[in-house]
Amino acid sequence: LYIFGNNVNDRLGHIGYLAFYLAGGVFAALTYLVTQGQDTVMVGASGSIAAVTGAYLVLLPRSNVTIFYWLYFFGWAEISSLYFIAGFFLLDIYMNFATSDQVAHGAHIGGTVYGFMTCSALLILNLLPRDHFDVVALIQRWNRRRQYREMVSGGYNPFEYTQVTAPGKPRAAPAPPSAQTQQILDLRAKIADAIGIHDVDHATELFLQLKAIDPQQVLSRQNQLDIANHLAHQQNFQQAAEAYEMYLRQYPKSDQIEQVELMLGLVYARYLAQYAKAKEVLTRAAEKLQHNERQYSLAKDELAHIEAQLAAKPTTA
Repeated sequence: LYIFGNNVNDRLGHIGYLAFYLAGGVFAALTYLVTQGQDTVMVGASGSIAAVTGAYLVLLPRSNVTIFYWLYFFGWAEISSLYFIAGFFLLDIYMNFATSDQVAHGAHIGGTVYGFMTCSALLILNLLPRDHFDVVALIQRWNRRRQYREMVSGGYNPFEYTQVTAPGKPRAAPAPPSAQTQQILDLRAKIADAIGIHDVDHATELFLQLKAIDPQQVLSRQNQLDIANHLAHQQNFQQAAEAYEMYLRQYPKSDQIEQVELMLGLVYARYLAQYAKAKEVLTRAAEKLQHNERQYSLAKDELAHIEAQLAAKPTTA
């Protein structure tokens, strides 16, 4: 509940989250009663918490969680929330049929299914704000990539230049691309393929090669954002800032513009000490984030910190 609840609460709102949580407990309990019989007695909130994990799987499937493990040795590890939640779900299914312990595994299964199906329906019906990282968006992008691959395998060449000619006049053969242009096209295709199989490390390396050839190259909207986020995750903050700036210039009407401005402002302020740029970007972001209390507070707090830094900076004659 502590790990996953806050993010689900941000997406559903306080009242919606409370209603979802209570309904998840009811659905989980009913699932357990239907599968185990009417004479069963149970107590606990784990069915509601399982519903929260199912919702998280829909709303933030690409997020990572940090876990502490202690077997013969102990340590910390960061793993995908998708694998973490799915692993526990499969474990509950196994334990429900393979053991007879005093744990209501059927309630966990029912809660997870309830959370997953409810939030999926809310997204499909546009009753929840959409973004590019929820499970519905991921499925839609996967389907577009599948259709694109089928078109290419069927003979479609997306890089072919077709010259317009007068009616009845034969078309001239397209001029072959220059070596540099061909190299750029190859790199862009490899980047798209690498991101398609979730190899963002390799995609980021290819993007830096692309920038070395032509600094003005910008990827598709989602790919550009994925690369910028990964550069920030790698603590390559200067390159990350440049990638975010390119995103803002190329996609000024993106529905994620305020989140990108917020991230860029934090990078400028916290890691690059470019307070003037940070103040400009965060001011723009704060104006658009008033509907999101948590992100708005983050932007305002960072702006206050920047003002303190600028006030403490010595002036020169």
